Parts: sequence; structure tokens; C-alpha cells
Amino acid sequence: MLRDLLIDQELFEILRTRSLESDDCGMNTTKEVELLEKAVFNRLKKKRSVKKYKKLGVTKGDLKQIIQLADIMGLDTLDGPSNYELAMEHEEWCTVCGRCCRESESVFIHKDELNLLLTFNSDLEKEIIRNKEFPQHFEIRDSHPCKFIDPESNKCAIYTFRPQVCRNYPLTLIGSPGKAQNSIHLSSKCNYSVNLILKKSIILFDEAIQRLEG
Repeated sequence: MLRDLLIDQELFEILRTRSLESDDCGMNTTKEVELLEKAVFNRLKKKRSVKKYKKLGVTKGDLKQIIQLADIMGLDTLDGPSNYELAMEHEEWCTVCGRCCRESESVFIHKDELNLLLTFNSDLEKEIIRNKEFPQHFEIRDSHPCKFIDPESNKCAIYTFRPQVCRNYPLTLIGSPGKAQNSIHLSSKCNYSVNLILKKSIILFDEAIQRLEG
């Protein structure tokens, strides 16, 4: 019910299907998305109790549907903050667990970043190769897990001049040039991801309630 106040049901189904299909890196698997949504639900039901809105017909099912919408839709479509803006406002959500560094498939380096990286550390040159999928760009050789993470402290050896893809995590830029958007890596193991979806869910829930009452 609540989700239908924010987006057409048919449009939602199309967008959700496309969102999962466009994840050619295999990060947002169906199982992982379900685990993420469960983790968010356990927190959201404490933040927004359905008992308070029982007279309006709000159920736990509405919370789950709102979370599913938060997975795929940026709040900027409702004149709210974008995924990037929300993430940058809450860097404290990162617990420095190091999973993103240990479990990442590759460390992508944009062609415009290469000279800057080598300026700070010329020794990196022997660790950088051309990206197979995008030959005009680069990546760090044998970066699964990333060789620059300290296994004990989870600290990054090149943190000050780490690539943009590392700075933006759990956001991943997808889409074609001019139409790219920041998609969220939906990992239940990443506190950053869970809190980002939770924050979006709270904002979407409040917006839907306002429309329902208005």
C-alpha cells in the first residue's frame, strides 16, 4: 500500500528487474539482496513501528516493500538527497571491517587517475595493468583480495591516494556515459550498505505516510 503511493507497481517491477539484471559484476545476487533487506527490516521496524500507524492500515509488509524500493530508487527522484550525497554525509557508517577490500573483484582505476596515483607512489606502476573490459582504463594487478590492505588492522596502505572506486564504496557507478548513476552494493555484511538503505527507507516511509494522511 505505502509503496504504491510513491511509485506505480508495474514501474517498480520493471525497475527492480532491470536493477538486478544490470549488475553484471554479480555483486547484488538475489540471496544477498534478501539478506540485506532482512537486516534493514530488523532495524526499520524499531525505527518506524507499524503499531503507531495501525489505524491507517500499515503493516509489516509495507515496511518490506518500502525497503525494496529503497534498494533501487534514488531519493533525488523525489527531490531528496542522492545516494552519493547520503553516503558522503555519513562516513561514520563505515566500521573499517575491510570486507570491501578483501572481497572485491578488482580495483578499477580511471584513466584520469593514473598519473595522480603514480605521482604519489611511482612503485605502483608495476602493480597496474590495463582493464580487460575497458582497455582505456586500468586496474590493480591481482587485487582479489586487495594487496594493499593490512590483514590485521584493515588499514589501506595507499589510503590517501586510493582510487575513486574505493572512495565511493558501497556505491558503484553503472550505466553509460552521461546516464550513469550510483548503485548501492547491497551487502548485508557491510554496515555502510545496511545503514544507507535504512536511512533511505525511513525517508521513503515518512514521505508515504505524509501522502497517506494528506
